[in-house]
Amino acid sequence: MAPDPSPPGHLRIGHSEREVVVAVLQEAAGDGRLTMDELEMRLEAALRSKTYADLDALVADLSVELPWRTPTIQPQRVHGPPAAGYSREDPLRLNGGMSSEKRQGLWTIPPFIQINPGMGSVKLNCLEATPAAPVIEIEMIAGAGSVLMVLPDGWGVDADRLYKTWGSKALKVPRDPAPGQPLLVIYGTVGLGSLKVRPANSLERRRLERGSGHPQLGH
Repeated sequence: MAPDPSPPGHLRIGHSEREVVVAVLQEAAGDGRLTMDELEMRLEAALRSKTYADLDALVADLSVELPWRTPTIQPQRVHGPPAAGYSREDPLRLNGGMSSEKRQGLWTIPPFIQINPGMGSVKLNCLEATPAAPVIEIEMIAGAGSVLMVLPDGWGVDADRLYKTWGSKALKVPRDPAPGQPLLVIYGTVGLGSLKVRPANSLERRRLERGSGHPQLGH
């Protein structure tokens, strides 16, 4: 039998090993395999971990292969470039340009987003979305277009650092989120355009009830 190349669990780990597991956990949350609360707890545990065994326990129920593990007979996951939106240096960029861009339906909202409406419009319908982090940073780039965000009940918006010149901003949701719900921190400049953040209207609620009946509505 070939020797087991995996390091003994009691051996100490360093920052590089912790960073590997942090990246794995963030990807799992982005795929919907971890809830926001689970992600937060496991990230805190990863940063406190001291041994390989500590880290292995945090991903034992996820289909991943860590660099120090013995390869197991599992379906091979194909890893492409890292998804945009999981670092401040590489946000998910939404550009209206001269037309429009929309995100709606079932989608995962990454922790970092940059919105540039240009001369067009950008719409984020988050009613069926899954947040990948408890705090989502959204940078607004000044433009002349419009930005609309539709949020589930209980989500909060902090726009204290969002500035406007000739444009407008209308926030129709609470600043503080309900327990267990995410906070959107919006900053940057509106420019000549407009930003509107609101909850679902009656038509959107009826459509959602006829569809998936997503639990994020009707708290």
